[in-house]
Amino acid sequence: MNRLKHLALALVIGGAAMLASIPTFATVILTFGQAGGGSPIVGTNVAGTTTITGINIPITITQIDAPLATPIAAFLTFSTHNIGPAVSVMGFIFQRFAGTFSITNGGTNFLSGTLTDAMFGAGASLTLSASMPGGAVTFNSNVIPASDLAADQAISLAFANVTPGVAMVNGSLGSFTSSIAGTFSATPEGRQRQVSEPGSLALVGLAAFGALGFSRRKPRSS
Repeated sequence: MNRLKHLALALVIGGAAMLASIPTFATVILTFGQAGGGSPIVGTNVAGTTTITGINIPITITQIDAPLATPIAAFLTFSTHNIGPAVSVMGFIFQRFAGTFSITNGGTNFLSGTLTDAMFGAGASLTLSASMPGGAVTFNSNVIPASDLAADQAISLAFANVTPGVAMVNGSLGSFTSSIAGTFSATPEGRQRQVSEPGSLALVGLAAFGALGFSRRKPRSS
C-alpha cells in the first residue's frame, strides 16, 4: 500500500517537474473575464451527451496582443460537446470536449477558433484546457497579428460557481450553470515551439489518483 502511494506521489511530482522543466515561449494574446453577474454558461446533459454553451455573454477583455486600449467590452459565444465518456477518479471528473468559440464586438473579431482537449474539475469549479501539441487549437483574429497566432496555441478556460456541483450523469458531465473566464496564448513565429500540455498534466494527475484509489481498495494479503 505504501509503495503504491509513493508511486502515485512520484507520478505527480515527476510529471509536474517534467512540465516545469520545459521552456515555454508562449505569449499571452488575450485574457477575459465575465462582465456582470449571473451564470451565462449552460451545460446540458441529455441521455449521456453533454453540450456546454453560451451565447453573446458580456465579457471584459483585460489583455490583448493588439494596439488597443484595455479594458474592452466584448461578447463571447462558446459551444462544445463531449467526444468521449467521463471518468470519475477520487471525486474528480475528467472528460474530453471539442467545440468553437468567438470573442467579438460588432464587426471586430478579437479572437475566434476551435478547440479539442480535456475538461476536468470537482465541486464548484471546472477547467477546460487545450493546447498544441497534445490537443487541437486554431485561432483567427482581425486585430491580433497573424504572425503571433502561428504556432503552439493554448487555451485555459475557468468555469466558476458551477451549480449544481460537478458530477457525472449517465457516463458524462452532468448539467450545470457557471460563470467563465479565460486565457489564450500562442508562440509567435521565430520562437522555439514548446508549450506545456494541460491535458497531459491532467492525465498524470488522474493516473496518480487512480493509483491512490487502487491502493485503498486492494485487500491486504494474509
